[in-house]
Amino acid sequence: MEKNDPVRKQLELNTLIEFSQLVSSKLDLRYILNNILLSTMGKLLISKGIVLIRTEDESQPDGFLVEAVKGLDQKYMKIRVNAELPKLSVFEFTDLECGNEFFTETGLNYFFKIYFQNKLLGVLCLGKKLNGMPLANAEIILIETMLNLSASSIENTIRYNEVKSLNSDLNNKIRQLKSLFELSKEFNSNIIDKDSIVKLLSFTLLGNFGIRDFIIFSRGSDNRFVMVKDSRKASEHKVNPEDVFPYGNTPPELRKTVRVTPGTGKDFFENLYRCGFELVIPAVINNEVENIICLGSKLSRLPYSESDVEFLESIVNLSLISIRNSMLFKEFLEKQVMENDLKTARDIQIALLPGKIPKINGYDFAGMNSPAKHVGGDYFDIISLNECKTAIVIADVSGKGTPASLLMSNIQSAVHSYMKIYDEETFDLASVTSKINEMIYENTMPEKFITFFWGILDCKLNRLQYINAGHNPPYLFTRDGLKKLDKGGFMIGILDTGVSYEVGEAFLESGDTLVLYTDGVTEAQDINSNEYGDDRLEKICRDNLGKKSSELMKAVADDVSEFAAGAPQYDDITLIVGRKI
Repeated sequence: MEKNDPVRKQLELNTLIEFSQLVSSKLDLRYILNNILLSTMGKLLISKGIVLIRTEDESQPDGFLVEAVKGLDQKYMKIRVNAELPKLSVFEFTDLECGNEFFTETGLNYFFKIYFQNKLLGVLCLGKKLNGMPLANAEIILIETMLNLSASSIENTIRYNEVKSLNSDLNNKIRQLKSLFELSKEFNSNIIDKDSIVKLLSFTLLGNFGIRDFIIFSRGSDNRFVMVKDSRKASEHKVNPEDVFPYGNTPPELRKTVRVTPGTGKDFFENLYRCGFELVIPAVINNEVENIICLGSKLSRLPYSESDVEFLESIVNLSLISIRNSMLFKEFLEKQVMENDLKTARDIQIALLPGKIPKINGYDFAGMNSPAKHVGGDYFDIISLNECKTAIVIADVSGKGTPASLLMSNIQSAVHSYMKIYDEETFDLASVTSKINEMIYENTMPEKFITFFWGILDCKLNRLQYINAGHNPPYLFTRDGLKKLDKGGFMIGILDTGVSYEVGEAFLESGDTLVLYTDGVTEAQDINSNEYGDDRLEKICRDNLGKKSSELMKAVADDVSEFAAGAPQYDDITLIVGRKI
Protein backbone atom coordinates (compact mmCIF):
# COMPACT_ATOMS: atom_id res chain seq x y z
CA MET A 1 0.00 0.00 0.00
CA GLU A 2 2.83 2.33 0.86
CA LYS A 3 4.28 1.70 -2.59
CA ASN A 4 1.05 2.79 -4.18
CA ASP A 5 0.76 6.05 -2.21
CA PRO A 6 3.08 8.08 -4.48
CA VAL A 7 1.23 6.78 -7.51
CA ARG A 8 -2.16 7.63 -6.03
CA LYS A 9 -0.96 11.08 -5.04
CA GLN A 10 0.45 11.64 -8.52
CA LEU A 11 -2.91 10.65 -10.03
CA GLU A 12 -4.77 13.00 -7.71
CA LEU A 13 -2.34 15.80 -8.54
CA ASN A 14 -2.80 15.18 -12.25
CA THR A 15 -6.58 15.18 -11.74
CA LEU A 16 -6.44 18.47 -9.91
CA ILE A 17 -4.22 20.02 -12.60
CA GLU A 18 -6.60 18.88 -15.32
CA PHE A 19 -9.59 20.10 -13.29
CA SER A 20 -7.96 23.50 -12.75
CA GLN A 21 -7.25 23.85 -16.46
CA LEU A 22 -10.81 22.76 -17.27
CA VAL A 23 -12.62 25.24 -15.01
CA SER A 24 -10.24 28.02 -16.05
CA SER A 25 -10.80 27.48 -19.77
CA LYS A 26 -14.18 29.23 -20.01
CA LEU A 27 -15.87 32.22 -18.43
CA ASP A 28 -19.11 30.25 -18.27
CA LEU A 29 -20.54 29.83 -14.76
CA ARG A 30 -22.77 26.88 -15.57
CA TYR A 31 -19.90 25.10 -17.35
CA ILE A 32 -17.62 25.57 -14.32
CA LEU A 33 -20.23 24.48 -11.79
CA ASN A 34 -21.30 21.45 -13.81
CA ASN A 35 -17.70 20.34 -14.02
CA ILE A 36 -17.34 20.74 -10.25
CA LEU A 37 -20.39 18.50 -9.78
CA LEU A 38 -19.29 15.93 -12.37
CA SER A 39 -15.76 15.74 -10.96
CA THR A 40 -16.75 15.42 -7.31
CA MET A 41 -19.75 13.16 -7.83
CA GLY A 42 -17.85 10.86 -10.23
CA LYS A 43 -14.82 10.70 -8.01
CA LEU A 44 -16.78 9.93 -4.84
CA LEU A 45 -19.67 7.94 -6.40
CA ILE A 46 -22.35 10.39 -5.29
CA SER A 47 -25.65 10.38 -7.24
CA LYS A 48 -26.92 13.92 -6.74
CA GLY A 49 -25.66 17.39 -6.08
CA ILE A 50 -26.31 21.08 -6.63
CA VAL A 51 -24.33 24.30 -6.42
CA LEU A 52 -25.78 27.36 -4.72
CA ILE A 53 -24.38 30.80 -5.61
CA ARG A 54 -24.89 33.57 -3.11
CA THR A 55 -27.09 36.46 -4.29
CA GLU A 56 -25.80 39.97 -3.74
CA ASP A 57 -29.05 41.23 -2.31
CA GLU A 58 -28.47 43.27 0.84
CA SER A 59 -32.08 42.73 1.92
CA GLN A 60 -31.49 38.93 1.90
CA PRO A 61 -27.96 38.23 3.24
CA ASP A 62 -28.70 34.49 3.48
CA GLY A 63 -30.10 34.20 -0.03
CA PHE A 64 -28.75 31.76 -2.62
CA LEU A 65 -29.67 30.85 -6.19
CA VAL A 66 -29.48 27.30 -7.58
CA GLU A 67 -27.07 27.55 -10.54
CA ALA A 68 -26.20 23.87 -11.23
CA VAL A 69 -28.10 20.60 -10.69
CA LYS A 70 -27.07 16.98 -11.22
CA GLY A 71 -29.07 13.88 -10.32
CA LEU A 72 -32.14 15.95 -9.37
CA ASP A 73 -35.14 17.36 -11.22
CA GLN A 74 -34.20 20.42 -13.30
CA LYS A 75 -37.18 22.24 -11.75
CA TYR A 76 -34.79 23.26 -8.98
CA MET A 77 -32.70 25.35 -11.37
CA LYS A 78 -32.74 29.11 -10.67
CA ILE A 79 -34.94 28.82 -7.60
CA ARG A 80 -34.09 31.03 -4.64
CA VAL A 81 -33.02 29.36 -1.39
CA ASN A 82 -32.82 31.14 1.94
CA ALA A 83 -30.65 29.24 4.39
CA GLU A 84 -28.95 30.24 7.61
CA LEU A 85 -25.77 28.15 7.45
CA PRO A 86 -23.38 27.15 10.27
CA LYS A 87 -20.06 28.95 10.51
CA LEU A 88 -18.24 25.75 9.58
CA SER A 89 -16.75 25.62 6.08
CA VAL A 90 -17.71 21.93 5.77
CA PHE A 91 -20.81 20.53 7.49
CA GLU A 92 -23.54 17.96 7.22
CA PHE A 93 -27.33 18.14 7.13
CA THR A 94 -27.47 17.40 10.85
CA ASP A 95 -25.41 20.54 11.54
CA LEU A 96 -28.21 22.76 10.29
CA GLU A 97 -29.89 24.24 13.33
CA CYS A 98 -33.49 23.98 12.17
CA GLY A 99 -32.98 21.82 9.13
CA ASN A 100 -34.24 23.24 5.86
CA GLU A 101 -37.28 22.28 3.78
CA PHE A 102 -35.33 22.57 0.53
CA PHE A 103 -32.41 20.41 1.72
CA THR A 104 -34.81 17.90 3.27
CA GLU A 105 -36.79 17.61 0.02
CA THR A 106 -33.67 17.17 -2.12
CA GLY A 107 -31.95 14.74 0.27
CA LEU A 108 -28.66 16.62 0.31
CA ASN A 109 -26.31 15.70 3.12
CA TYR A 110 -22.81 17.16 2.64
CA PHE A 111 -22.14 20.91 2.29
CA PHE A 112 -18.89 22.65 1.26
CA LYS A 113 -18.67 26.43 1.31
CA ILE A 114 -16.87 28.05 -1.61
CA TYR A 115 -14.66 30.98 -0.62
CA PHE A 116 -12.65 33.47 -2.61
CA GLN A 117 -10.33 35.59 -0.44
CA ASN A 118 -12.55 35.05 2.63
CA LYS A 119 -15.63 36.00 0.66
CA LEU A 120 -18.42 33.41 0.55
CA LEU A 121 -19.31 32.73 -3.09
CA GLY A 122 -21.63 29.77 -2.69
CA VAL A 123 -22.10 26.23 -1.43
CA LEU A 124 -21.51 22.82 -3.01
CA CYS A 125 -24.27 20.50 -1.79
CA LEU A 126 -23.88 16.73 -2.24
CA GLY A 127 -25.96 13.69 -1.48
CA LYS A 128 -24.70 10.54 0.25
CA LYS A 129 -22.26 8.13 -1.36
CA LEU A 130 -23.80 5.17 -3.17
CA ASN A 131 -22.01 2.74 -0.86
CA GLY A 132 -23.47 4.49 2.16
CA MET A 133 -20.02 5.19 3.60
CA PRO A 134 -19.24 8.61 5.07
CA LEU A 135 -16.78 10.92 3.39
CA ALA A 136 -13.16 10.23 4.35
CA ASN A 137 -10.86 13.06 5.37
CA ALA A 138 -8.84 12.63 2.17
CA GLU A 139 -12.04 12.97 0.12
CA ILE A 140 -13.06 16.12 2.01
CA ILE A 141 -9.59 17.59 1.46
CA LEU A 142 -9.81 16.72 -2.25
CA ILE A 143 -13.19 18.47 -2.60
CA GLU A 144 -11.96 21.54 -0.72
CA THR A 145 -8.89 21.66 -2.94
CA MET A 146 -10.99 21.46 -6.07
CA LEU A 147 -13.25 24.24 -4.76
CA ASN A 148 -10.25 26.39 -3.88
CA LEU A 149 -8.87 25.88 -7.39
CA SER A 150 -12.19 26.80 -8.97
CA ALA A 151 -13.05 29.73 -6.65
CA SER A 152 -11.09 32.32 -8.64
CA SER A 153 -12.74 31.09 -11.87
CA ILE A 154 -16.17 31.31 -10.26
CA GLU A 155 -15.47 34.84 -8.97
CA ASN A 156 -14.04 35.97 -12.30
CA THR A 157 -17.00 34.51 -14.17
CA ILE A 158 -19.51 36.17 -11.83
CA ARG A 159 -17.79 39.52 -12.26
CA TYR A 160 -17.49 38.97 -16.01
CA ASN A 161 -21.20 38.24 -16.22
CA GLU A 162 -21.93 41.35 -14.18
CA VAL A 163 -19.82 43.48 -16.52
CA LYS A 164 -21.40 41.76 -19.50
CA SER A 165 -24.84 42.41 -18.06
CA LEU A 166 -23.96 46.04 -17.34
CA ASN A 167 -22.63 46.46 -20.88
CA SER A 168 -25.76 44.85 -22.23
CA ASP A 169 -27.90 47.16 -20.12
CA LEU A 170 -25.80 50.13 -21.22
CA ASN A 171 -26.10 49.14 -24.88
CA ASN A 172 -29.80 48.65 -24.38
CA LYS A 173 -30.10 52.11 -22.78
CA ILE A 174 -28.10 53.64 -25.62
CA ARG A 175 -30.38 51.90 -28.12
CA GLN A 176 -33.42 53.14 -26.21
CA LEU A 177 -32.05 56.70 -26.09
CA LYS A 178 -31.41 56.59 -29.82
CA SER A 179 -34.93 55.31 -30.35
CA LEU A 180 -36.33 58.07 -28.14
CA PHE A 181 -34.27 60.67 -29.97
CA GLU A 182 -35.50 59.46 -33.36
CA LEU A 183 -39.07 59.23 -32.08
CA SER A 184 -38.81 62.72 -30.64
CA LYS A 185 -37.82 64.08 -34.04
CA GLU A 186 -40.65 62.19 -35.71
CA PHE A 187 -43.23 63.26 -33.12
CA ASN A 188 -42.17 66.90 -33.33
CA SER A 189 -42.28 66.85 -37.12
CA ASN A 190 -45.88 65.59 -36.95
CA ILE A 191 -47.13 68.10 -34.38
CA ILE A 192 -50.08 69.14 -36.53
CA ASP A 193 -51.16 65.55 -37.30
CA LYS A 194 -52.48 63.62 -34.31
CA ASP A 195 -53.27 60.53 -36.41
CA SER A 196 -49.66 60.33 -37.66
CA ILE A 197 -48.38 60.44 -34.09
CA VAL A 198 -50.75 57.63 -33.03
CA LYS A 199 -49.71 55.57 -36.07
CA LEU A 200 -46.01 56.07 -35.30
CA LEU A 201 -46.59 55.09 -31.67
CA SER A 202 -48.42 51.97 -32.87
CA PHE A 203 -45.45 50.91 -35.01
CA THR A 204 -43.04 51.64 -32.14
CA LEU A 205 -44.97 49.55 -29.61
CA LEU A 206 -45.37 46.67 -32.06
CA GLY A 207 -41.74 46.73 -33.22
CA ASN A 208 -40.07 47.09 -29.82
CA PHE A 209 -42.39 45.10 -27.60
CA GLY A 210 -44.85 43.19 -29.76
CA ILE A 211 -47.75 45.25 -28.38
CA ARG A 212 -50.64 45.33 -30.81
CA ASP A 213 -53.55 46.56 -28.71
CA PHE A 214 -53.67 49.87 -26.85
CA ILE A 215 -56.08 52.68 -25.95
CA ILE A 216 -55.34 56.38 -25.50
CA PHE A 217 -57.47 58.76 -23.45
CA SER A 218 -56.85 62.52 -23.40
CA ARG A 219 -58.47 65.13 -21.17
CA GLY A 220 -60.44 67.68 -23.18
CA SER A 221 -61.10 71.37 -22.60
CA ASP A 222 -64.04 70.43 -20.35
CA ASN A 223 -61.63 68.36 -18.19
CA ARG A 224 -63.35 65.11 -19.21
CA PHE A 225 -61.52 62.27 -20.97
CA VAL A 226 -62.08 61.51 -24.63
CA MET A 227 -60.86 58.39 -26.41
CA VAL A 228 -58.16 59.52 -28.84
CA LYS A 229 -57.31 55.99 -29.98
CA ASP A 230 -59.78 53.13 -29.54
CA SER A 231 -59.25 49.38 -29.37
CA ARG A 232 -60.66 46.33 -31.07
CA LYS A 233 -61.35 44.78 -27.68
CA ALA A 234 -62.71 47.70 -25.73
CA SER A 235 -64.91 50.68 -26.42
CA GLU A 236 -65.43 53.98 -24.64
CA HIS A 237 -68.68 52.66 -23.17
CA LYS A 238 -66.94 49.69 -21.55
CA VAL A 239 -63.75 51.42 -20.47
CA ASN A 240 -64.13 54.89 -18.97
CA PRO A 241 -61.43 56.42 -16.73
CA GLU A 242 -63.51 59.32 -15.33
CA ASP A 243 -64.23 57.72 -11.94
CA VAL A 244 -60.68 56.47 -11.42
CA PHE A 245 -58.85 59.63 -12.57
CA PRO A 246 -61.10 62.51 -11.40
CA TYR A 247 -59.88 65.97 -12.35
CA GLY A 248 -57.99 67.62 -9.50
CA ASN A 249 -58.37 64.61 -7.18
CA THR A 250 -56.46 61.67 -8.68
CA PRO A 251 -54.85 59.55 -5.88
CA PRO A 252 -51.00 59.57 -5.83
CA GLU A 253 -50.81 55.82 -6.50
CA LEU A 254 -52.63 56.33 -9.82
CA ARG A 255 -50.25 59.06 -11.00
CA LYS A 256 -47.72 56.36 -11.92
CA THR A 257 -47.79 53.15 -13.95
CA VAL A 258 -50.36 50.61 -12.74
CA ARG A 259 -50.28 46.89 -13.49
CA VAL A 260 -53.81 45.75 -14.30
CA THR A 261 -54.99 43.00 -11.94
CA PRO A 262 -58.42 41.58 -11.08
CA GLY A 263 -60.21 42.22 -7.80
CA THR A 264 -59.58 45.98 -7.59
CA GLY A 265 -63.29 46.75 -7.27
CA LYS A 266 -62.95 49.50 -9.89
CA ASP A 267 -64.91 49.00 -13.12
CA PHE A 268 -62.22 50.70 -15.18
CA PHE A 269 -59.50 48.19 -14.20
CA GLU A 270 -61.87 45.20 -14.11
CA ASN A 271 -63.03 45.89 -17.69
CA LEU A 272 -59.44 46.40 -18.84
CA TYR A 273 -58.43 43.08 -17.29
CA ARG A 274 -61.31 41.28 -18.99
CA CYS A 275 -60.22 42.80 -22.32
CA GLY A 276 -56.64 41.57 -21.86
CA PHE A 277 -54.89 44.82 -20.95
CA GLU A 278 -51.92 44.66 -18.58
CA LEU A 279 -50.54 48.19 -18.05
CA VAL A 280 -52.02 51.65 -17.49
CA ILE A 281 -49.52 54.50 -17.92
CA PRO A 282 -50.73 58.00 -17.02
CA ALA A 283 -49.03 61.17 -18.29
CA VAL A 284 -48.96 63.86 -15.60
CA ILE A 285 -48.73 67.49 -16.76
CA ASN A 286 -48.74 70.32 -14.20
CA ASN A 287 -49.57 67.83 -11.44
CA GLU A 288 -52.67 66.63 -13.30
CA VAL A 289 -53.30 63.37 -15.18
CA GLU A 290 -53.92 64.72 -18.70
CA ASN A 291 -53.43 61.55 -20.78
CA ILE A 292 -53.73 57.82 -20.18
CA ILE A 293 -52.55 54.89 -22.29
CA CYS A 294 -53.71 51.32 -21.64
CA LEU A 295 -51.44 48.59 -23.07
CA GLY A 296 -52.46 45.06 -23.98
CA SER A 297 -50.29 41.98 -23.59
CA LYS A 298 -47.18 41.29 -25.65
CA LEU A 299 -47.45 38.90 -28.58
CA SER A 300 -44.83 36.77 -26.76
CA ARG A 301 -47.17 36.59 -23.72
CA LEU A 302 -44.15 37.35 -21.52
CA PRO A 303 -44.84 39.67 -18.57
CA TYR A 304 -43.62 43.27 -18.63
CA SER A 305 -40.27 43.64 -16.87
CA GLU A 306 -39.29 46.72 -14.90
CA SER A 307 -36.94 47.65 -17.75
CA ASP A 308 -39.84 47.33 -20.20
CA VAL A 309 -41.99 49.58 -18.03
CA GLU A 310 -39.24 52.19 -17.72
CA PHE A 311 -38.72 52.38 -21.50
CA LEU A 312 -42.46 52.31 -22.18
CA GLU A 313 -43.00 55.22 -19.79
CA SER A 314 -40.48 57.28 -21.75
CA ILE A 315 -41.99 56.40 -25.12
CA VAL A 316 -45.57 56.84 -23.95
CA ASN A 317 -44.97 60.15 -22.19
CA LEU A 318 -43.13 61.48 -25.23
CA SER A 319 -45.93 60.46 -27.59
CA LEU A 320 -48.78 61.50 -25.29
CA ILE A 321 -47.26 64.95 -24.83
CA SER A 322 -46.92 65.17 -28.62
CA ILE A 323 -50.55 64.13 -29.04
CA ARG A 324 -51.64 66.74 -26.51
CA ASN A 325 -49.48 69.37 -28.23
CA SER A 326 -51.07 68.37 -31.53
CA MET A 327 -54.56 68.78 -30.07
CA LEU A 328 -53.64 72.11 -28.48
CA PHE A 329 -52.08 73.26 -31.76
CA LYS A 330 -55.25 72.28 -33.60
CA GLU A 331 -57.34 74.18 -31.05
CA PHE A 332 -54.98 77.14 -31.49
CA LEU A 333 -55.43 77.08 -35.27
CA GLU A 334 -59.20 76.80 -34.90
CA LYS A 335 -59.14 79.67 -32.42
CA GLN A 336 -57.01 81.72 -34.79
CA VAL A 337 -59.51 81.11 -37.60
CA MET A 338 -62.34 82.07 -35.25
CA GLU A 339 -60.52 85.18 -34.09
CA ASN A 340 -59.82 86.15 -37.70
CA ASP A 341 -63.50 85.68 -38.48
CA LEU A 342 -64.45 87.75 -35.45
CA LYS A 343 -61.94 90.43 -36.46
CA THR A 344 -63.55 90.51 -39.90
CA ALA A 345 -66.97 90.72 -38.25
CA ARG A 346 -65.68 93.54 -36.03
CA ASP A 347 -64.33 95.39 -39.07
CA ILE A 348 -67.70 95.00 -40.77
CA GLN A 349 -69.51 96.21 -37.65
CA ILE A 350 -67.22 99.23 -37.32
CA ALA A 351 -68.07 100.02 -40.93
CA LEU A 352 -71.76 100.07 -39.91
CA LEU A 353 -71.02 102.75 -37.30
CA PRO A 354 -70.34 106.33 -38.34
CA GLY A 355 -66.68 106.62 -39.35
CA LYS A 356 -66.84 110.38 -39.04
CA ILE A 357 -69.37 112.48 -37.16
CA PRO A 358 -71.05 114.85 -39.65
CA LYS A 359 -70.86 118.55 -38.87
CA ILE A 360 -74.07 120.05 -37.57
CA ASN A 361 -74.43 123.79 -37.81
CA GLY A 362 -74.29 125.27 -34.29
CA TYR A 363 -73.56 121.95 -32.57
CA ASP A 364 -70.58 119.88 -31.39
CA PHE A 365 -71.19 116.10 -31.43
CA ALA A 366 -69.01 113.08 -30.54
CA GLY A 367 -69.72 109.35 -30.30
CA MET A 368 -67.99 106.10 -29.30
CA ASN A 369 -68.58 102.34 -29.10
CA SER A 370 -66.65 99.77 -27.04
CA PRO A 371 -67.96 96.18 -27.35
CA ALA A 372 -67.57 93.72 -24.46
CA LYS A 373 -66.46 91.07 -26.99
CA HIS A 374 -65.04 91.26 -30.50
CA VAL A 375 -68.44 92.30 -31.77
CA GLY A 376 -71.37 93.75 -29.88
CA GLY A 377 -75.03 94.63 -29.97
CA ASP A 378 -74.80 98.38 -29.38
CA TYR A 379 -75.51 100.73 -32.26
CA PHE A 380 -75.24 104.47 -32.65
CA ASP A 381 -75.50 106.72 -35.65
CA ILE A 382 -75.58 110.39 -36.61
CA ILE A 383 -77.01 110.77 -40.11
CA SER A 384 -77.17 114.04 -42.00
CA LEU A 385 -80.57 114.29 -43.77
CA ASN A 386 -80.31 117.78 -45.25
CA GLU A 387 -78.76 121.14 -44.37
CA CYS A 388 -80.94 121.53 -41.28
CA LYS A 389 -82.03 118.04 -40.27
CA THR A 390 -79.86 115.35 -38.63
CA ALA A 391 -80.96 111.93 -37.32
CA ILE A 392 -79.47 110.84 -33.99
CA VAL A 393 -79.79 107.10 -33.16
CA ILE A 394 -78.70 104.89 -30.28
CA ALA A 395 -79.81 101.30 -29.68
CA ASP A 396 -78.94 98.31 -27.48
CA VAL A 397 -79.66 94.73 -28.59
CA SER A 398 -80.29 92.19 -25.82
CA GLY A 399 -77.34 89.89 -25.28
CA LYS A 400 -73.74 90.20 -26.42
CA GLY A 401 -71.39 88.83 -29.03
CA THR A 402 -72.14 87.57 -32.55
CA PRO A 403 -75.95 87.01 -32.21
CA ALA A 404 -76.41 90.56 -30.89
CA SER A 405 -74.16 91.98 -33.63
CA LEU A 406 -76.29 90.35 -36.34
CA LEU A 407 -79.46 91.90 -34.92
CA MET A 408 -77.61 95.21 -34.59
CA SER A 409 -76.88 95.08 -38.34
CA ASN A 410 -80.64 94.58 -38.94
CA ILE A 411 -81.59 97.70 -37.00
CA GLN A 412 -78.82 99.67 -38.74
CA SER A 413 -80.07 98.53 -42.14
CA ALA A 414 -83.67 99.43 -41.27
CA VAL A 415 -82.72 102.90 -40.02
CA HIS A 416 -80.61 103.67 -43.09
CA SER A 417 -83.28 102.34 -45.44
CA TYR A 418 -85.87 104.76 -44.04
CA MET A 419 -83.41 107.63 -43.83
CA LYS A 420 -82.61 107.30 -47.54
CA ILE A 421 -86.25 108.03 -48.41
CA TYR A 422 -86.57 110.76 -45.81
CA ASP A 423 -88.89 113.57 -46.77
CA GLU A 424 -89.49 116.19 -44.10
CA GLU A 425 -92.97 116.88 -45.44
CA THR A 426 -94.16 113.27 -45.24
CA PHE A 427 -91.81 111.59 -42.76
CA ASP A 428 -93.65 110.47 -39.60
CA LEU A 429 -91.29 109.38 -36.80
CA ALA A 430 -93.95 107.38 -34.92
CA SER A 431 -95.22 105.35 -37.90
CA VAL A 432 -91.69 104.58 -39.12
CA THR A 433 -90.76 103.38 -35.64
CA SER A 434 -93.78 101.04 -35.69
CA LYS A 435 -92.71 99.63 -39.06
CA ILE A 436 -89.16 99.05 -37.78
CA ASN A 437 -90.64 97.24 -34.78
CA GLU A 438 -92.70 94.97 -37.06
CA MET A 439 -89.71 94.17 -39.26
CA ILE A 440 -87.46 93.32 -36.29
CA TYR A 441 -90.22 91.19 -34.74
CA GLU A 442 -90.58 89.14 -37.93
CA ASN A 443 -86.83 88.50 -38.23
CA THR A 444 -85.78 87.75 -34.67
CA MET A 445 -86.24 85.10 -31.99
CA PRO A 446 -88.97 85.84 -29.41
CA GLU A 447 -86.43 86.30 -26.61
CA LYS A 448 -84.50 88.96 -28.52
CA PHE A 449 -85.39 92.65 -28.30
CA ILE A 450 -83.88 96.10 -28.83
CA THR A 451 -84.01 99.24 -26.73
CA PHE A 452 -84.08 102.06 -29.24
CA PHE A 453 -83.85 105.84 -29.14
CA TRP A 454 -83.83 108.08 -32.15
CA GLY A 455 -84.73 111.62 -33.06
CA ILE A 456 -84.54 114.31 -35.71
CA LEU A 457 -82.55 117.40 -34.72
CA ASP A 458 -83.53 120.61 -36.52
CA CYS A 459 -80.52 122.93 -36.19
CA LYS A 460 -82.56 125.89 -37.51
CA LEU A 461 -85.31 125.52 -34.89
CA ASN A 462 -82.91 123.95 -32.31
CA ARG A 463 -85.59 121.34 -31.79
CA LEU A 464 -85.17 117.60 -31.19
CA GLN A 465 -88.18 115.43 -31.96
CA TYR A 466 -87.56 111.95 -30.61
CA ILE A 467 -88.99 108.53 -29.68
CA ASN A 468 -87.63 106.50 -26.79
CA ALA A 469 -88.53 102.82 -27.32
CA GLY A 470 -87.59 101.40 -23.92
CA HIS A 471 -84.06 102.83 -23.94
CA ASN A 472 -82.19 104.45 -21.03
CA PRO A 473 -83.53 108.05 -21.08
CA PRO A 474 -80.84 110.36 -22.50
CA TYR A 475 -79.79 113.33 -20.35
CA LEU A 476 -80.39 116.90 -21.49
CA PHE A 477 -78.48 119.31 -19.26
CA THR A 478 -79.86 122.86 -19.48
CA ARG A 479 -79.43 126.05 -17.46
CA ASP A 480 -82.70 125.07 -15.70
CA GLY A 481 -81.43 121.64 -14.70
CA LEU A 482 -81.59 118.05 -15.97
CA LYS A 483 -84.29 116.76 -18.30
CA LYS A 484 -84.61 113.07 -19.18
CA LEU A 485 -85.90 112.23 -22.64
CA ASP A 486 -88.32 109.40 -21.90
CA LYS A 487 -91.29 109.94 -24.23
CA GLY A 488 -91.91 107.09 -26.65
CA GLY A 489 -93.20 103.60 -26.06
CA PHE A 490 -92.44 99.90 -25.89
CA MET A 491 -89.05 98.44 -26.86
CA ILE A 492 -88.49 97.08 -30.38
CA GLY A 493 -89.13 93.44 -31.34
CA ILE A 494 -91.28 92.29 -28.40
CA LEU A 495 -94.77 92.70 -29.90
CA ASP A 496 -95.90 92.36 -33.51
CA THR A 497 -98.65 94.88 -34.22
CA GLY A 498 -100.66 97.39 -32.24
CA VAL A 499 -97.62 99.13 -30.77
CA SER A 500 -97.94 102.91 -30.85
CA TYR A 501 -95.26 105.45 -30.08
CA GLU A 502 -95.46 108.99 -28.69
CA VAL A 503 -93.14 111.60 -30.16
CA GLY A 504 -91.33 113.72 -27.59
CA GLU A 505 -89.89 117.14 -28.15
CA ALA A 506 -87.02 119.12 -26.63
CA PHE A 507 -85.51 122.52 -27.42
CA LEU A 508 -81.82 123.30 -26.94
CA GLU A 509 -80.23 126.61 -26.09
CA SER A 510 -76.61 127.68 -26.15
CA GLY A 511 -74.58 125.64 -23.60
CA ASP A 512 -77.14 122.83 -23.34
CA THR A 513 -75.62 119.35 -23.45
CA LEU A 514 -77.21 116.09 -24.63
CA VAL A 515 -75.83 112.75 -23.34
CA LEU A 516 -77.07 109.46 -24.83
CA TYR A 517 -75.75 106.14 -23.48
CA THR A 518 -76.45 102.40 -23.31
CA ASP A 519 -76.82 100.43 -20.08
CA GLY A 520 -73.24 99.17 -20.45
CA VAL A 521 -72.27 102.50 -18.86
CA THR A 522 -74.57 102.57 -15.83
CA GLU A 523 -74.44 98.78 -15.27
CA ALA A 524 -70.64 98.50 -15.45
CA GLN A 525 -69.42 96.56 -12.39
CA ASP A 526 -66.34 96.80 -10.20
CA ILE A 527 -64.47 93.82 -8.76
CA ASN A 528 -67.03 93.65 -5.92
CA SER A 529 -69.97 93.52 -8.38
CA ASN A 530 -71.12 97.06 -7.49
CA GLU A 531 -72.77 98.94 -10.38
CA TYR A 532 -71.57 102.28 -11.74
CA GLY A 533 -75.11 103.68 -11.56
CA ASP A 534 -77.07 106.70 -12.81
CA ASP A 535 -75.98 109.02 -10.01
CA ARG A 536 -72.27 108.63 -10.80
CA LEU A 537 -72.92 109.15 -14.51
CA GLU A 538 -74.92 112.31 -13.80
CA LYS A 539 -72.17 113.64 -11.50
CA ILE A 540 -69.30 113.07 -13.97
CA CYS A 541 -71.36 114.77 -16.68
CA ARG A 542 -72.09 117.78 -14.46
CA ASP A 543 -68.42 118.05 -13.52
CA ASN A 544 -67.50 118.35 -17.20
CA LEU A 545 -70.29 120.52 -18.59
CA GLY A 546 -68.92 123.37 -20.69
CA LYS A 547 -66.15 121.20 -22.16
CA LYS A 548 -66.06 119.97 -25.73
CA SER A 549 -68.30 116.97 -26.43
CA SER A 550 -65.30 114.73 -27.10
CA GLU A 551 -63.72 115.77 -23.77
CA LEU A 552 -66.91 115.14 -21.79
CA MET A 553 -67.33 111.75 -23.53
CA LYS A 554 -63.72 110.81 -22.70
CA ALA A 555 -64.22 111.87 -19.06
CA VAL A 556 -67.21 109.51 -18.78
CA ALA A 557 -65.40 106.63 -20.50
CA ASP A 558 -62.31 107.08 -18.30
CA ASP A 559 -64.43 107.23 -15.13
CA VAL A 560 -66.24 104.00 -16.06
CA SER A 561 -62.90 102.34 -16.84
CA GLU A 562 -61.41 103.47 -13.52
CA PHE A 563 -64.50 102.26 -11.62
CA ALA A 564 -64.43 98.80 -13.27
CA ALA A 565 -60.63 98.36 -13.11
CA GLY A 566 -59.72 94.69 -12.61
CA ALA A 567 -63.18 93.41 -13.56
CA PRO A 568 -64.09 92.09 -17.03
CA GLN A 569 -66.20 94.39 -19.17
CA TYR A 570 -69.77 93.35 -18.45
CA ASP A 571 -71.54 94.83 -21.48
CA ASP A 572 -71.04 96.93 -24.61
CA ILE A 573 -70.48 100.62 -23.88
CA THR A 574 -71.80 103.30 -26.24
CA LEU A 575 -71.96 107.07 -25.78
CA ILE A 576 -73.16 110.07 -27.83
CA VAL A 577 -72.52 113.55 -26.51
CA GLY A 578 -73.88 116.68 -28.26
CA ARG A 579 -73.52 120.28 -27.16
CA LYS A 580 -75.30 123.38 -28.43
CA ILE A 581 -72.57 125.93 -29.08
